[in-house]
This record gives sequence, structure tokens and C-alpha cells, in this order.
Amino acid sequence: MEANIQTGAASAGKKRVVLLALVLLTAVVVVNLILPLVMLFVKAVDFEPFWEGFASAFSKQSTLTALANSAKVTACAATFAVGFAYFFAYIVEFKLKGRMKRAFRLISILPMLVPSITHGIVIVYLFGNMGIFTRLTGLNLNIYGPLGIIMGSFFYSFPMAFLVFSQAFVNLDGRLFDNTRVLGVAPLRRFFDITLPMTKYAIFSAYAVCFTMIFTDYGIPLSVGGTYQILPILFYRNVVGLLDFSTGAIYSIMLLVPAAIVYLLDVFWFSKKQASTRRTTLLDTGRFAAWQKGLFALITFVIFLCIAVIVLVPFVENWPYDLSLTTRYFELITRNGRLARLILNSLVIALCTGVIGTLLSFGAGYIYVRDKSGNSGFKKLTHGLYMVTLAVPGLALGLAFALTFRGSFLYNTLAILIIVNVMHFFGSPYMMVISHFKLMDPNLEDVCRSLGASPLRTLTDVIIPSSKKVLTDVFAYFFTNTMVTISAVSMLYNSRTMTLAVQITAFSNQGSWESAVSVALVILLTNTAVKIWQNRRLDRR
Repeated sequence: MEANIQTGAASAGKKRVVLLALVLLTAVVVVNLILPLVMLFVKAVDFEPFWEGFASAFSKQSTLTALANSAKVTACAATFAVGFAYFFAYIVEFKLKGRMKRAFRLISILPMLVPSITHGIVIVYLFGNMGIFTRLTGLNLNIYGPLGIIMGSFFYSFPMAFLVFSQAFVNLDGRLFDNTRVLGVAPLRRFFDITLPMTKYAIFSAYAVCFTMIFTDYGIPLSVGGTYQILPILFYRNVVGLLDFSTGAIYSIMLLVPAAIVYLLDVFWFSKKQASTRRTTLLDTGRFAAWQKGLFALITFVIFLCIAVIVLVPFVENWPYDLSLTTRYFELITRNGRLARLILNSLVIALCTGVIGTLLSFGAGYIYVRDKSGNSGFKKLTHGLYMVTLAVPGLALGLAFALTFRGSFLYNTLAILIIVNVMHFFGSPYMMVISHFKLMDPNLEDVCRSLGASPLRTLTDVIIPSSKKVLTDVFAYFFTNTMVTISAVSMLYNSRTMTLAVQITAFSNQGSWESAVSVALVILLTNTAVKIWQNRRLDRR
């Protein structure tokens, strides 16, 4: 009797703790995401009548042209990125082994370890009037416009598409391939009848991610867009240039629309059609054909060329006229301790974002999947709120934070930069945690409880040690993305809280591209070190 009373008391205590955790997690999202988005919508309809702002924006030819241009270049760049990333991931996961596989996984994501504006600068160094390609071939491409935006966006979005496809290929069931090989099915038909249908959701996800990234990015168009009008540039000029927050809020709503449509398609249609697969045997997809080797080598060369420009340009005196080595660009940005302050700010923000984001996403994912103490309705509500973060572009979120917290004690501090980054990148790590716990033995907590372990002891001694991989992945995701983000923080910093990524934009606007690439190299080295640390931890496990 007494034991039953103690068990009931412990169960009631656990329910209260879980409910309190849910309330706190919900409050974090409501205050730091929902409230700013509401303020953004209020600013967008702050007209008389309320639709006047949207009517005025859509009556301008510049807005309609920017929308059409954004859709065209985004669709084109996303298609190229998804297609080549699919092929590259297929080769890496099915044709390579051991260290080669791990090495090319790292190589494929190197372009995502620098801010997007860097890729626009790289395009200029490669294909500009005095670029490497132009001088070698004599062919002068008109990169200042849609072509330059598409090329830069390809570099920018390729790594994310690769990561989506890499994970999808890892989970394919090898038994299906074994059966078709026994039946004598040709490799090409096997690809179209098995591999492609089973990865259709991954293709949609990769295209959705790439489309949203490219559609909302202003870094690449800022450096190679020229006079070509696209929506993010209109937003940037109105908010940063003219300080017209009402018009900026309207353009932010426009930027939200594609991401929201993609999110709704994912939730209500594509996710319900996904085939459930899980690899049980190693896949043998046949020989590594000569044409596959050639295309794989070409893509690898293009990635290496992009990274080589970032590594070499900061040490060249005056490209392409004087190729002597120098360190004066680093000396320039280290004067008065500027580089040290930028590095310190960026590291503090990235580390705090990594730690706080990891704790929040891990706790939210664990409660949603593993907790059995009730509150199902509340958990579904919080889950929906967390998922909203997947559909909010950085530009819109940055302006929403500026409208909400301007004049408060948080504004122009490192704290607000940490908070906006946690909210900006929360959705993907949260989904990573959910996927992890859905694959974990569902009876693990029950077994621990039957052995007399308390919920806290179960969490610290069993759940967390079993989740080191996902914890490492989530921290690395928060850290590296925070180091390269510009859009979410572009309206929330001052001279004391400026980050390395924002400094690249400042140098680019001044025409000091060598200094901009020097800062990008610092970010690249920092993020590469984090990815190597992540890979080594996973290898040891």
C-alpha cells in the first residue's frame, strides 16, 4: 500500500516536472518567435486601410519584376544544386568506402562553412573580367546578373542538398537491391524502379531546403546581382538603406510565403507518402562506371576551386596584377584588435547558441517522443510551435526581432544575437532529435524504472550517453550555422557586437574584397575544425 502511494506520488511529481518543462519551452518560443512574427505582421498592415501597404507594393513594377526574377533564378539554381548533389551523394555513399567516404563527406560540405556572400565574391574571382577562367579561356561571362546569382547559389545550396541525400541513401534497405540483382535487373532500371522512388521525399526535402535558402538570401545578389532586381535586395535596400521598416515588413511577408507553402506541403502531403526504409545489409549498386568517375571528379574539382580561391586570395598582393605573397590584408583587419574582437564575438555567440540550442532542442524532442505522462494535447501544440521555425527566413526573423526588441535592454547586445540564432536554426536540430528518439528502444525507460532508477538517473546515465551522436551533430549544426549567418543578425548588431560574417558584408560594400575573403577564411578554418572534431568523435564511437 505504502509502495503504491510512493509510486503514485513519484508519477504525479514527474507529470508536474514535465508540464513545467513544456510551459517553459512554450514560453521561450512564444516570446522569441511568435511575438516577433506578430509584430512583423502588425507593421506590415500599419496602413489606412490595412491592405494599402500590400496594394502599393504590388502596384510597383519593381516588386513584380523582383518576384518573377527571384522565382526564376531560385528554381534554376535549386534544380542544378539538387541534381548534382543527388549524384554526388549517390557516389559517396554507394561507391566509396572507409576513409575516402568520410573525406568526401567533409569536402562536400565545405562551401556551407562560409557566409553566402563569399560565394558571390568567389564567382567574381573565377569568372569576372579579370577572373581565372576569363584569363585562361578568353571567354568573358556576364556574371553580374542572373547567371552570377545562379552560380553562387549553386555553391551555397549544394552542401545542404548533399546532406539530405546522404542521410536518405544511408537508410535504404539493401535487401531490395540484393533481390533485384538475383533476378537479373539491370542497374539503370534498378535505379529508376527502386532508388529513385524510395528517395522521392528526400528529393522534395532537398529542393524545398535549397529553394527557401536561395529565395531568401541577399548575400550573393549583393555581390554579383548588379542591377538585376530580386526580392531580398528590395528588402535590404528598404530596411538597411532607407530604414523603411513598414515596406520591409511587407517584403518579409512575401519572403515567408514560399517557405510556408513548402512547410504545408511537407506536413500534409509529402510526409504521408514517404516510404519507411532502413538499411539492414550493405548495398552493392554495381561497378563505378567511367562516366560516373568523370562527373564525380568534375564536381569535386569545382568544390576545390571554390575553396582554393578563399584560401589563396587573402595571401595575394593584388589579384591578378601582382601575384606576390603578402599578409597585409590580415594585418589590416587585425589593427586595433578588430579581428580579435570579431573572433571573440563570433565564438561567444556560436558557443552559446550551440549549448543553449542543443539543450532546448534535446529537451523538446525528448519530451515530445519519449514522455508518457500525458499532456498529449499540450505536446502537440508545442510541437507545432517548434515547427514554425522551419518556415521563417532569416531576413524576416531579423526584422521581426528588430521591431519587437528595439529600445529594450536586449537590443544591440550579444544576448539578442544568441536568441535570434537559436530561434533561426531550432527547427532542423529539433527534427534530428525526434528522429533519434523514434529509433531508440521504446521500452528503455520502462526497463530502467523496473530496476529502480529514478527519471533523473535514467536521463543522465542511460538516455544522454546513448544520445552522444545526436548531441554532437546538433551542437555542430548550431555552431557552424551561427558562424556564417548574416541575414538573421544584420539588423541587430552594433560596432561592439559585430561578428565575422557581418564584417564580410561591410568589407564587400566598401569594395575591400581581399579583406572580406580574409575574414571568410577565418570562418572557414574555425568551422572546419569543428566539423573535424565532430567526425572524430563519431569515428571513436
